[in-house]
Amino acid sequence: MIFSPIEFRNGKKSGNRLAVAPMTTQQSQADGTISQEETDWLTRLSKDGYGIVISCAASISDTATAFYNQLSLAHPEYLPGLKRLAADMKLNGSLNIIQLCHAGSRALEALTGEKPHSASSYQLPMIPDFVPPLALSRQQIKQIANDFAQACIRVEEAGFDGVELHGANGYLFTQFISTMTNLRSDEYGGDLENRARFAREVVSACRSVVSNDFIIGFRLSFESAGLETGLNIDENIQITNWLAEDGIDYMHTSQLDYATRSVKYPEKITISYLRDRIDSRLPLLAAGGINSRHAAQNAMDLGADVVAIGRAAIGNKNVPAYFKNHLPLPHHPPFTASHLRNTGISEAFINYIQNAPPLRSLNIVA
Repeated sequence: MIFSPIEFRNGKKSGNRLAVAPMTTQQSQADGTISQEETDWLTRLSKDGYGIVISCAASISDTATAFYNQLSLAHPEYLPGLKRLAADMKLNGSLNIIQLCHAGSRALEALTGEKPHSASSYQLPMIPDFVPPLALSRQQIKQIANDFAQACIRVEEAGFDGVELHGANGYLFTQFISTMTNLRSDEYGGDLENRARFAREVVSACRSVVSNDFIIGFRLSFESAGLETGLNIDENIQITNWLAEDGIDYMHTSQLDYATRSVKYPEKITISYLRDRIDSRLPLLAAGGINSRHAAQNAMDLGADVVAIGRAAIGNKNVPAYFKNHLPLPHHPPFTASHLRNTGISEAFINYIQNAPPLRSLNIVA
């Protein structure tokens, strides 16, 4: 089943059910243009045999940036390098997806030149020196939806197969959905329909400007975890089904362990609960600690239609080949810096891995 093809509702097909999970690399150029290091990384993954390769989160505008050396789709002049990359990846047979992101309150003023904005202004007293974001105006919300749409146009022009909208891990979509961070009293806040409005408007705006066979996926944190609170699994299932009506082609659940149990329903495995309640025509991608063929198959038995591999893909080339031949992966964390260099990981990516959970466990000082 892992190596059976999957066809999305728009007709695009993946040759197998293995995807590369989107992972921050911090190895693009300072202005957001793609670097040779990022190009080499994504090209390597497409050669490794994954059916789907999803990029790091790319900023949609100059005011959406979440971290230094983040890939960007903010300007048409960024396209030449992306076109070359897409052409090279296409030769390897993978479906190639660019993840698009707006950081919201997590945007860095040092990079954007303005104070962070979010669904509303809110406090996070558990975070020292947290600066409350400014509330977005209706006009700004409409502009952000247009920025996402323009980024989609550029991704398609570059030759990629689709985008994944980053609605997980505390970024702007999450900030609108969460009752902790969305304190608005207008049509974008309050009940679930209003809190889902921003995500639905963005999906509709994106769908309206790309071709019918262009993939639009969505990644979502379904429940509260750590500092990310105000999320309800049943509400997010409803949002998923609304987004399916609006035109998304898959849903990608974000979690550190594919077999994790629901916070709201501890007796339930999250991906099984999701699969039973999400539109059956909508493929469900699941990630989280998948480092063997057994784990991949187990995730699919629990309800995933596609499994996304992250940490194992950093330290091992050709993961799909090992799975196909029923062989264990040769390398497991903690990885040394020298090993990562030998697998083609750049110094910038290694530096990020050393300092950013949950990837920190992958590297030890050589």
